[in-house]
Amino acid sequence: MCGFAALFEPGRLFAPDLLSAIDRDLVHRGPDSGGQVSMAGMAMVFRRLAIMDPSAVSDQPMSEADGRYTLIFNGEIYNQRALRQALESEGVRFRTTGDTEVLLQALIRWGESALPRLEGMYAFVFVDEKNAVAMAGRDPLGIKPLYLARRGRFTGFASEAGPLTRFVGAEADPAALAELLMFRFAAGRLSNYRGIERVPGGHFVRVSLTDGAISEHRFCDPLKELHEPDSSLTAAEADELAEQAVRQSVIDHLQSDVGFCVQLSGGIDSSLVSAISSKEFGRPVQSFGINLQPWPQDERRWRDAIAKQYRLDHHEVKLTGADYADALPQAVARMEGPIAHTGCVLLMLLCKEIARHRKVVLTGEGADEFFGGYSRYQNWRQIERRGKIGSLVPTSMWPYLDRWREYRRYARNDAASRATIQGDFLATADIFPDLIPAPGARERVAGEFSDFRSRMFAVDQTAYLESLLLRQDKMAMTHSLEARVPFAHWPLARVVNRFPHSVRAPGGDTKPVLKRVAERYLPHDLVHRKKVGLTIPTHEWLADDKALGRYLPLLTDADSRLAQWTDAKKLRGAVEAFRAGRRHALPPFEHMIGVELWLRSVAQLPLRAAA
Repeated sequence: MCGFAALFEPGRLFAPDLLSAIDRDLVHRGPDSGGQVSMAGMAMVFRRLAIMDPSAVSDQPMSEADGRYTLIFNGEIYNQRALRQALESEGVRFRTTGDTEVLLQALIRWGESALPRLEGMYAFVFVDEKNAVAMAGRDPLGIKPLYLARRGRFTGFASEAGPLTRFVGAEADPAALAELLMFRFAAGRLSNYRGIERVPGGHFVRVSLTDGAISEHRFCDPLKELHEPDSSLTAAEADELAEQAVRQSVIDHLQSDVGFCVQLSGGIDSSLVSAISSKEFGRPVQSFGINLQPWPQDERRWRDAIAKQYRLDHHEVKLTGADYADALPQAVARMEGPIAHTGCVLLMLLCKEIARHRKVVLTGEGADEFFGGYSRYQNWRQIERRGKIGSLVPTSMWPYLDRWREYRRYARNDAASRATIQGDFLATADIFPDLIPAPGARERVAGEFSDFRSRMFAVDQTAYLESLLLRQDKMAMTHSLEARVPFAHWPLARVVNRFPHSVRAPGGDTKPVLKRVAERYLPHDLVHRKKVGLTIPTHEWLADDKALGRYLPLLTDADSRLAQWTDAKKLRGAVEAFRAGRRHALPPFEHMIGVELWLRSVAQLPLRAAA
């Protein structure tokens, strides 16, 4: 709903021109109003996209009457009504109807113990001037971004990395670059920039306004229930619990004083959100979908079926390869890194059209990570076996194994973590041997579990999901649109993560529980068709100089940034092989183009020796 920056350094007065520049950095996230607080040692910059209680009385920064406490907050608190009632029972009197004041009063009354009581997506900074302390926190699933930078006694928080590069510089992080190239997303604390990190979901940071010291604390473990599955649950019981939790989550996400719409792909997840929204809203709901026809994998047929069944006010947004290529540099700039998924650009263009009609859109992100919607959950036994063989078989034996590249993919690596890699990992590794990512956040979280499926869920829910949530947030906020994700909701996650794997991910099928729930709302053929997802005709667009093909020369020209990390002849040979029609054993050029565009936008590049 908003964007902010909070700056702390004992004794420092932050220049008005600097704060105005940060305001301009963030205005796309909140064009409705802006506000600043500045005094010795502290400054806050806020931009508002007004959703709940859009009147000026709910503008931010928001302070208590005596000025002791001040809050800046990005997101939505979906259980705000229950929290408001609890606070009123303790004597609090509210002057607004929005959730910002509810969060402010909850932090004043309950302190850090308020955080486990919140249900929603949020990042915030809360200042207690009397006690000279600030607290910054982020929701358990990491739906809303929160960046942190430290330099000397300076501490800065922001909704995007850009404002913080004004203090620590814009230098590509070699550790992040390796993950970006292989996984398409740098996980954990990596922000893509040296000196800037992401605060993990479910954490808060305290900052002393007296001496600048900081401490970090965890208030929620998002994988707690994954450690404690209920093996007694039957499939029928899981289905009932899942439907109740999904339905309630969608209802929670319909709260808005400015209306809402849905992002409809034609897949199970967004179709189910559309169906429940329509039934609960009681009147036609607006929906929007990306139209790539005549691309055979375009899902127009299924969007039309849902729109007809639930009488949606549906809009098709026609996009082409040229549209994609035109918008790619802007998408890279807003992602503050290479696009994590090819669909990023299309989502940004879709959100541009949606924003002409609405400020809030509900999406289907998160269902696959909690219900097991990827083919790796269908084939988990095979992946686990290949990982074991890859770790045991001597390198010299690989060429003699059937499908040896599949075994080598996981050799001496955690198979649950590497299962998320898209494209030919070995081809990329061959060209960029100095950019093989070291074990990081994915391996650390996977290492908490012995069961292979638990390892995959843990990686997906803490790394892959965040790449999707960050994509949805940044592509939507490019056009001042709030994206909501009912499937990535803390109460829902707690329910579903307790399902035993024998019910949630038995193998042989993807997200069986959600499919059985969806059958109660959607056509059988839609529910049980093969998953498509937001795919693009990559090879065709790369072969078209009017589309993605226009960027291929960037990889091989004299100014290529990626060429600095490899033998330029190898990279040139791979591009020439692609242009000659070869498709096998080549790296994903559509992603490498995004990495190249991002590196060209960074003020300082990492040295190859630093990798």
